[in-house]
Amino acid sequence: MKKNSVIAIGVLVLAGLIGARDLYTTLYPQHVVNINGNTLNLGQVYSQNLLSTVTITADGATLLTATSPLSTIVKQLTMKLQHDVNQGNRELVSGEKMQLATAYFNTNIVIHLSTVVMYNSQHYKAISMPLESVTVSYTANNELQFNDIIELAQRYQNKTQEVFNNNYNFID
Repeated sequence: MKKNSVIAIGVLVLAGLIGARDLYTTLYPQHVVNINGNTLNLGQVYSQNLLSTVTITADGATLLTATSPLSTIVKQLTMKLQHDVNQGNRELVSGEKMQLATAYFNTNIVIHLSTVVMYNSQHYKAISMPLESVTVSYTANNELQFNDIIELAQRYQNKTQEVFNNNYNFID
């Protein structure tokens, strides 16, 4: 009888420890990220924001830069490209006006898209983690239209949001 009581008490203590660990991780989540090869424990995450940048360069010179939250990067890029079309149209006669859908860069370009996550957490008040980065080069022969650039940014936005939601979204 004593042996059974000792075993029963041992099982109850073990179950209690397992339950306490689960309760601790529920109350005090340990969110871990890897930044530049360093594993960092964020602890509880209070806020998180995704900041994206699209940069278009040609021959080392920046032609266009758009920076905004990931959710609005396509809109921001579209506005900047539309502004460039409007600027170009000021110099053209009426029958030669460009449109956003058909305008293109007539030079070799490099498009760089990147996103960082800004966390405010229990152990770090403000820390940024690179999330995604893509660089694509096009030649003038490609005649890459502005709409193609917008579509590329839309695909990047969707993919990056999915990666974030699946792996780095610590606030439910």
